[in-house]
Amino acid sequence: MIKLFPIIIGYLLGSILPGYLIPKWENGIDIRTLGDGNPGTTNVKRTLGFHMAIITGLYDCSKGLLAMYIAKEVFQSQESIVYLSGISAILGHVAPFYLGFKGGRGVATATGMLIFVLAKIAIRDISPLELLSSLIYLSFFTICIYCSTWDENFLAVTVLPMVALTLIFLVKLSSELVFLLCLISFIFLVSIMNMRRLKMFTIRSENLPLWRIFIRPAGMSFFFLGMAISKRALITLIGVVLFASFIADSLRILHKRVGDILNKEITKGFRVYKVKEKRRISSITTFLLGVFLTFLLFKESIAIASLSFLVFGDMMAKIVGMNYGKRVIFNSDAKKTLEGSIGFLSISISSAYFLWLANILPLWIGVFGAIVASIVEVFPFPVDDNLSVPVVSGAVMSFLI
Repeated sequence: MIKLFPIIIGYLLGSILPGYLIPKWENGIDIRTLGDGNPGTTNVKRTLGFHMAIITGLYDCSKGLLAMYIAKEVFQSQESIVYLSGISAILGHVAPFYLGFKGGRGVATATGMLIFVLAKIAIRDISPLELLSSLIYLSFFTICIYCSTWDENFLAVTVLPMVALTLIFLVKLSSELVFLLCLISFIFLVSIMNMRRLKMFTIRSENLPLWRIFIRPAGMSFFFLGMAISKRALITLIGVVLFASFIADSLRILHKRVGDILNKEITKGFRVYKVKEKRRISSITTFLLGVFLTFLLFKESIAIASLSFLVFGDMMAKIVGMNYGKRVIFNSDAKKTLEGSIGFLSISISSAYFLWLANILPLWIGVFGAIVASIVEVFPFPVDDNLSVPVVSGAVMSFLI
């Protein structure tokens, strides 16, 4: 029972929703009938004003910490019970018993615990230099993403994985780290569901098949494969895949019947090639050619950096550009936007930062390469980005190293 009481108390503390209870007691208003129906801080601010939102936000952010404090100081609970009490407070907020187990989303409660435990670990386990560099990087990334999207949910979806990766690199495995990663995962999933619920985010386009966006990171598997086989064998393998893709493109372009089969939509929402690739070499082939040349021309550390700029930077540029792009740069067929280019730069700098943490590439060389890759990506060069981005950035970093 001593182990169970702190968890029960955590649930009861979490189930207290000032955003619902105070308006109900004072004015007989049910916040669930206003705005988006959520008894959380954001909806309270939109519907009942800033003053009420402050009270709601302060308690919602602190009740998880209060539950953990009671478990530790009052019940002298072991660490696992302390963390379970905090999680139970989130559960109480999401599923309060007196509202038919339908409450808020629990993000404020999770965020309060996340900030506290994160600060505790940062001060105790991370060196001053690593902490400073991490804060500079995360601040830069946050500013880039928010200024290019102005979307808090997308900010959470992108920044939280970067925070998690930073912690994994800098902090030894512990129960506190696992707890932090659980909180980050929870907020990440809620943000994803919010974006889906609000229908404010899409990655579908007739000119950009969904699978083509997320298959790009598979190109990084060549790097890990290179750890198991020789460089010559790796280049040969990539060359074979490249040749097969080129043959498929040639048949698709030159043979009408084959082209009709390969270019059509196989199932609803799924096609192999983009609509605009009907009479031209596909970006699949040019991407493979870029990978082939990168591994052929550069040393391993440079290859992994330049490919990460291409793979992850291009993916972020497309997602941000499609959903938030407003300012078109260079009125060309590609219609690249300022917002998408900032997204490309932010994720390329991220790649340079994590490669530095992994002791693969000096930070200043990686950052310089990321900036060069971003410049090459945004300018309308006659050479395809899949070639120009990795080759030019790789060449510049090879010169500097």
